Amino acid sequence: MPRLSSLPLDAGVLIPAKILVVDDQQFVRRTLLSLLTRQSHWKIYEAANGNVALDRVREVRPDIVLLDIVMPEMNGMQVAYEIRRISPATKIIFISTYYTPEGGAHIARIFGNGCFLQKSETGRELIPAISRLLTEESPAQWPFEK
Repeated sequence: MPRLSSLPLDAGVLIPAKILVVDDQQFVRRTLLSLLTRQSHWKIYEAANGNVALDRVREVRPDIVLLDIVMPEMNGMQVAYEIRRISPATKIIFISTYYTPEGGAHIARIFGNGCFLQKSETGRELIPAISRLLTEESPAQWPFEK
């Protein structure tokens, strides 16, 4: 889990954004929310499962979704597929404890923007990863035809 002390306070670029955190573990969501709310120019939302996440995507059209891969009912890949359908401009960062960096990056290239973080690295890498995605000019692209 991210250590808040490992976060560089000046790591974020001051670009306003709506960010949705999706994880079935409340402790993980709370930790990530506490990390992300340090960036006062970001509005943070949360969802405990894929179905709630899709409702939130329809409601707020987030710029970024931070998405756990392994969840009950609807896994992160299924959620990402639906996000691409509902809100193609939303960018996705996959997170997981269970996937290797290589496996997670492969999933991220297929279903997202190629961005994957191991949960243990989010304290150090999450804010810079979000800032990089926010500064990319091209919208998220779904690699398959609709």
